[in-house]
Amino acid sequence: MLIDEDPVLMDESYRLRYQVYCVERGFLDPAHYADRLERDEFDRYSLHLGVVDSDGKLRATSRLIQSSVLGLPLFRRCEIFAAHESEVYCPTNRFAEVSRLCMSRDVGERRMDRAAVIPTMYRGLYQFSKRAGFTHWLVATERGMHRLLTNFGFPFRPVGPYIDYFGPVAPYIMDFHEFEQILVSGVRPHMTTFFLDGLEPQFYPAACVGVV
Repeated sequence: MLIDEDPVLMDESYRLRYQVYCVERGFLDPAHYADRLERDEFDRYSLHLGVVDSDGKLRATSRLIQSSVLGLPLFRRCEIFAAHESEVYCPTNRFAEVSRLCMSRDVGERRMDRAAVIPTMYRGLYQFSKRAGFTHWLVATERGMHRLLTNFGFPFRPVGPYIDYFGPVAPYIMDFHEFEQILVSGVRPHMTTFFLDGLEPQFYPAACVGVV
């Protein structure tokens, strides 16, 4: 769900980001966040999403960073292979960077919950990306998460080398057209239903109209 208009959930999101990025993984210095809320300059240009349980507690959070005068954080750290410049910098493509994906510790320790939460989060990211008119995602992620996303059916492709950026990560791109070709192929019908359930028909891929 989109949580930008809910100040309580937004604070929970920032608090969870602090717990994961500052305390558990040590990527950011906790001393810079006296209120124990991890925020940065890109949040004002982002759509924030959360997975909320039946008790209303935030279990996972992420954001879609939109292009702005600040650019995208990935371009500040990652090198892009020259062969991919035409796609990454094509002015007709609309990019969002998937960022700050993290889960509460009690979810991360239960494999069954983790297996449900990650697809739920990415369904929300996909649906709100479609509503916002994005055509591509960029993400800097580690090999293990890339394998997991590939297993879910997301065609992320590397567009640069691995670097040390919140751990060893590489930049990846996903074209929604490629992803939606998988959705309409019929290879994974349960996946098509899962990602389109709750999405307004005007945002469906053309070949998916009438599927859900």
